[in-house]
Amino acid sequence: MPVVITNCTNRKRGIIADVLSAISLDQGSIDAVAKQWIDRLRNAPANKIARDVYCGRSFREAESSALALNASLYIVSAGLGIVESNRRVPNYNLTVTSGSSNTISNRIIAATTPQSWWSLISQGTPFGISFLDILSKYPEDIVLIALSRPYVELIREELLQVTPEQSARLRFFGKNLEQFLPVSLARSWMPYDDRLDYAGKGYSGTQTDLAQRALRHFVREVLLNGHNNACSTTHRSLVLASLANLRVRETPKRMRLDDEGIGAAIRNNWVRGKGHSSELLRILRRDLGIACEQSRFQMIYHTVKNTIGAPK
Repeated sequence: MPVVITNCTNRKRGIIADVLSAISLDQGSIDAVAKQWIDRLRNAPANKIARDVYCGRSFREAESSALALNASLYIVSAGLGIVESNRRVPNYNLTVTSGSSNTISNRIIAATTPQSWWSLISQGTPFGISFLDILSKYPEDIVLIALSRPYVELIREELLQVTPEQSARLRFFGKNLEQFLPVSLARSWMPYDDRLDYAGKGYSGTQTDLAQRALRHFVREVLLNGHNNACSTTHRSLVLASLANLRVRETPKRMRLDDEGIGAAIRNNWVRGKGHSSELLRILRRDLGIACEQSRFQMIYHTVKNTIGAPK
């Protein structure tokens, strides 16, 4: 059975208990903070199916690809570890990416790295499985990995332990991701880029979901077109051929702000945008030149909306 691995998303369905939000953790050393979090996970009711927790296009694309292949789907989560999509888990709010009030580094007193956090969480989580254990569980199957750069860096130590035999079964998806993979895995990266936006109806999107859109293209246009048993070199050639006659779009350069700055921009333009999320996102991106991924924008937008009120 094929395997699909993707990263979690900031947007989640349902109510999140304060105790499972990173901002509620006491500040301390990384070991102390990790112990707090793991203890809370162990005591939390696992009342959600993992695949039903995550919102946003990137996750839905990965889920669609897994369904098309009848594949097992796993989710790399900074709060839970690597979780099988059918497993019951608690809802939570924790991230290793900067700019969020629930960024775990905000709770750790000394300087640390996301990899240090992952080392503790992946060993202590009651819900996860290691990347190497997944490879052992599916010893003959292709493993399709659509991850953003921060999540590749989380599991880098395990990637360094992949054997040549295992690497032959791996396919990685993500813009310029080969730069962040171990050298031994660089040829397992499928060379998708912004030309994917012009590969046909349904393949355009944002930078945030490019890896998962590339995965879907690969599944539908390569694997399900009779090339499921080809080697990585052939797969790379097929991807490059599918993009060869497509143009690269020019991406506008935009300012990056933290959640507070994004919130202030939304609030300052609330009347102008009539309180509508789509119009406010357009104002931020096109008129103000501010970078904001759609799922992150929606989270901040709803926070601001709760303080201002619904659009009239």
